[in-house]
Amino acid sequence: MRSSAPVPDIQEIALTAQETRPADDVVRRLMGEYDTTDDLGLLAKLAEHRDRLPPRLTDVLAGVRSRLGSAVTVVRRPRLDENVGATPSHWKTRGRAATAAHDLWLAMVSTQVGDPVCWQTLQDGRLFNDVLPIQGQEHAQTGHGSVDNLDFHVEDAFDDARCDVLALLCLRNEDLTATTVATASGLLGVDAEDQEVLRRPRFAIRPDPEHLKETGSDPSPVWRPVLFGGSQPYLRVDPAYTTTAPEDDEAARAFSRLCRRLEGALVPVRLRPGDLVLIDNYRAVHGREPFTPRYDGTDRWLRKLTLTFDLQHSSGRRRAGSRALALP
Repeated sequence: MRSSAPVPDIQEIALTAQETRPADDVVRRLMGEYDTTDDLGLLAKLAEHRDRLPPRLTDVLAGVRSRLGSAVTVVRRPRLDENVGATPSHWKTRGRAATAAHDLWLAMVSTQVGDPVCWQTLQDGRLFNDVLPIQGQEHAQTGHGSVDNLDFHVEDAFDDARCDVLALLCLRNEDLTATTVATASGLLGVDAEDQEVLRRPRFAIRPDPEHLKETGSDPSPVWRPVLFGGSQPYLRVDPAYTTTAPEDDEAARAFSRLCRRLEGALVPVRLRPGDLVLIDNYRAVHGREPFTPRYDGTDRWLRKLTLTFDLQHSSGRRRAGSRALALP
């Protein structure tokens, strides 16, 4: 039975070396049995080792899965011993073995929340994606930008099969550049007239450029609401890629007010190596503070998994035998 006590929007759990040791032992054993961390059989093996995770962590993860817990969960742990090497200049140049231990820890935790899914149109359909600065993309509103704020957004807001939870694991963050988050709980004070507008399909949301590099075409946007659900609404917000009809000033103004409210609610989450953040993609938005890239192997580097609670729903556009989604 759910407690009547309020649940905080953002929670943090700090694990000890003693607590993580059983899971780390499993990770090291499986590293020797599989050639790649993208192997779906490996993910199934990891999911079987739930009992090797600390009970107080699995309790928290159950709350993430049920959506009865916090919208943002930060899991901190002692740094993993394995050296990931220099931050790559591009996701294509990353040595696949370098991040194996980190990937398996990320997956071991994340598979207690949902099933990993990935996009055919992102990073060659790899299950684990890299978030790192790429030279020439400094101003991009993607995970490869740097010198500009990455505007708050819902991951893949343009698509109905977007993930339920976004999981980000920090490999390197020497400047402690913050991931920024804001949750839907702050929207209870949104004007009723604005809510009525925002719940109507009056907003066109396009894919970000990373999706379009593979297809070379921009699909026609579908008009969507940006709020939906009950009295505490779910979010479908991506200001950088959202437009309203030219004559729809009412929708444009309501959306602008919503964005100002979310911007004012943003909280910095500073991840250190080994730290993991789980973000409910329906109840929170996320972004990133700006930073100056050095391109010398010491830049901020995260690994990303996107998770679904309902793989059957997400599987309509999967490649046979994979978990990769295609653009509609």
